[in-house]
Amino acid sequence: MTAIQPPQFGTDGLRARAGEAPMDPETLRRVGAALGVLLQRGGGDHKRVLVGSDGRDSAPWILEALAQGLAAADVAIGDVGLCTTPALAFLARTEPVDAGIMISASHNPAHDNGVKIFAHDGTKLRDEDEATIASLAVELRPAEPRPARCRDRSGLLRRYETWLAQHFADLDLSGARICIDAANGGGSALAPAVLRGFGAEVVEVACAPDGFNINDGVGALHPERLAAAVREHGACFGVCLDGDGDRGIFVDEAGAVRDGDDVLTLFGLHLHRAGRLPRATVVATVMSNLGLHKALGAAGVAVHTTPVGDRNVFLAMRELGGAVGGEQSGHVLFADHGLIGDGLYTALRLLALPGRRERGMAAMFAAFHRYPQQLVNVPVLRKPQLETVPAIAAKVAEVERRLGGDGRLLLRYSGTEPKCRVMIEAADAALTARLCRELADVVAAELGR
Repeated sequence: MTAIQPPQFGTDGLRARAGEAPMDPETLRRVGAALGVLLQRGGGDHKRVLVGSDGRDSAPWILEALAQGLAAADVAIGDVGLCTTPALAFLARTEPVDAGIMISASHNPAHDNGVKIFAHDGTKLRDEDEATIASLAVELRPAEPRPARCRDRSGLLRRYETWLAQHFADLDLSGARICIDAANGGGSALAPAVLRGFGAEVVEVACAPDGFNINDGVGALHPERLAAAVREHGACFGVCLDGDGDRGIFVDEAGAVRDGDDVLTLFGLHLHRAGRLPRATVVATVMSNLGLHKALGAAGVAVHTTPVGDRNVFLAMRELGGAVGGEQSGHVLFADHGLIGDGLYTALRLLALPGRRERGMAAMFAAFHRYPQQLVNVPVLRKPQLETVPAIAAKVAEVERRLGGDGRLLLRYSGTEPKCRVMIEAADAALTARLCRELADVVAAELGR
């Protein structure tokens, strides 16, 4: 028998092409059993786990493999079925269960899949717990696979819908035509139902999952189709989710696409004016546009910058007691929603803003002005400390002088690929492109293939 390699957890759990390690049946059975052992170590009886998925064709056999491992550890499994990651995390936090498992590869294509594990409080599993699961998955002696019973708990999604209805009790969307693109993923049934529950007339775009069409030219990575639908149907707003619904990209009534930086600027200013922005600070990552910093800074709002990844935003917000934070990609976290990225919740927050109906969404977003941005990914053979390479350090200093105080330079290695990311923002688009190309050429000459 081929030796099992320890499953490598990334920033969002396990992820790979379905059928390939660690997303193969044997590894997943072991991961399920390892999670069961970890839960049993916490003491108490009758351990329970809820599982949901974003509808990929591989989800049923992945659920079966995980359930076989969990059952071997005497853990009961409830199957929520098609749902979003934030809905599953909400249920993990509010139901009497010990953990939640989301089977999803988020914005990746249909041939990929993944596993995100949530603790009983709805937060992503701690790094040390993931390390324990990875170790146990190798150490456990394999048992003969046996069918595992999964109890149908799809009805629990009504509790998430009810919570949203209560949280936004004053929201009335009657007369509002809204387009929703659920990426043919986990929010395909949930998101339109929630919007209709508030009285909206809903135009569905990419809300018909068949197991293979998730994220296929639709969803948060491809908002252009939703923008066209908003213009075609004369809608007042468009909501674009990714495959598992934790990202939200939006379209205003003019058909303009609005990403996480637009949203963070809007809520940063709104909460600050209302006196509900602790430390007058918004949390964002290094990839957020300079326009965010400029718009918030002009109003006296600081931006606390973190490395890329919603987990880093989560940790910073928890440490600072922040009210709102997120990423340009559409992950937006609110303190009053458990610091869980939730595209549908963000959409409802936007729709509930005072004056939205009278002013329109385009006017609500008007404070944010995007600076031209250029990003080049340079293949590299090695990854020394960038500041230790004289030619690169000299070019960085030159570029920063030429940018002055009205531009920004970001130079970092990819965490998953042999690439160096060169990103420059400036008020002048031509200057942005020229400086980015010059710096990328120097990086390529020093470190490239």
